[in-house]
Amino acid sequence: MVFLKWLIPILLMYQVAFAEEERTLQFEDKSYLKDVGSDLISPLTTPAKWILLGGTITTGMMYITRKDITYRKRESFREAKPLGKLGFIGDYVGYGLLNLGYSSYYLWQGKFHDDPKALERAEHMLRATTYTVALTTALKYTISEKRPGYPDDHHSFPSGHSSASFAFASVVALQHGWFWGGVAHGAAAFIAISRANDDFHYLHDITAGMTIGASFAWGVYYNLQKGNPYWLTLVPVPKGAGLAMGLDF
Repeated sequence: MVFLKWLIPILLMYQVAFAEEERTLQFEDKSYLKDVGSDLISPLTTPAKWILLGGTITTGMMYITRKDITYRKRESFREAKPLGKLGFIGDYVGYGLLNLGYSSYYLWQGKFHDDPKALERAEHMLRATTYTVALTTALKYTISEKRPGYPDDHHSFPSGHSSASFAFASVVALQHGWFWGGVAHGAAAFIAISRANDDFHYLHDITAGMTIGASFAWGVYYNLQKGNPYWLTLVPVPKGAGLAMGLDF
């Protein structure tokens, strides 16, 4: 949710900046609902289903054995606090800062350097993150699980920080290879661990979030690879002043 709140002002900023150069963010009259529907079920209909299956089984086993294993691990983990007082870093960054920073950079790169590949990278991140946040939010309000350390808060399952950060890490791996993908997954793991470190989530909350984020990142990637259209494109502006960014709807 926070990611989407931050995304709107960023897009408005781009709109103003492009308008000053006779460049506008265009919304063209094309159907996109079919593509959105395809993306939403991509964790089930593409090879991303194996990520979803493995993550779901892991999460289910953690939940089923929570009385014997998961909660004891969480309790000992909380006592150990491996991140000490650094958990606040994961808390803050995990609100979508990595996703937003990546998307903003490549939107800027694509626009002002006429780089279609940069726009494709930005769109991959935006689509994967949007679907991830949407499903995570829906599950939080539907399941309404109490947080381990904050029983008055009923939005524990699944972990939104974990889902957003692993959507980010998976997109980076797919777009830039496994060296940078490994770095991104390290950052995502830090964010996920910080949620248990500070007693915001059970382990099954975290693995569920990781599964959702990775599944959508890979699912959207497979859809784009098989020919689903990109929505962000570089198109000529009417007065020939350069190129504009078009969003096909």
